[in-house]
Amino acid sequence: MNDALSPDARPSAATRKPVVRPRDAASLILLRGAGAELEVLVGRRPLAARFMPGVYVFPGGAIDPPDRVPWSVETGTEALAPKLARCARAALRETWEEVGVLVGRPAGPATAPPPPLPTPAPKSSAIEQAYRARGLAAAMDVLTYVGRAITPSFSSRRFNTRFFLADGESVSGEPTASAELEDVRWHRVGTGDLEDGLRDVTRFMLARAMAMRSGTAAGAPPLFYWGGNARRIGICREGARAP
Repeated sequence: MNDALSPDARPSAATRKPVVRPRDAASLILLRGAGAELEVLVGRRPLAARFMPGVYVFPGGAIDPPDRVPWSVETGTEALAPKLARCARAALRETWEEVGVLVGRPAGPATAPPPPLPTPAPKSSAIEQAYRARGLAAAMDVLTYVGRAITPSFSSRRFNTRFFLADGESVSGEPTASAELEDVRWHRVGTGDLEDGLRDVTRFMLARAMAMRSGTAAGAPPLFYWGGNARRIGICREGARAP
């Protein structure tokens, strides 16, 4: 018998590391231009980061409890299923926190103030205040659901990430670096320099987003995951529209 396959050589249940449950997260793919001028907004994770250090990524991050609550400045939310709506809020919020831009459209004309409430109205969040300051609405219907990816089970930090696509025409503000992302800017796609700094899941989602933007994407939103030690592509069953 091969010693490497013998029961005595296999790690016991006591010595195997427990599988970390992936945390829900969201990411936003922003594209502008076309052809040889196509660009994507990405930044580089700091070398000291615990997750994917030194790697170029789209802005995004984990979903926080407040992301479950609709914003007073959002519109078009009915285009998304409830789970994807809170993911979309997280993607917009994280994009603003990490690279300093907002995604949406100009807000409509002001309406008459609502009648006073018997209890104090909840305080607006920082992201809501940012949208109001720029006269924008967080238009959820400018986002298109791209797909989902789950970090491998052998990773110590895992995320169940939903990716969304938006066009550069919906972006307000100039991207800037933050503690979360360095070298934040619109990077030219197709030169090879950027692609060399991307992980396979990022390259996959970027290619899917580009195909969707050009109208050549086929099939349902994909699920990118690892089965054993191999990369696998399945179908994401989470619909983009509410029933």
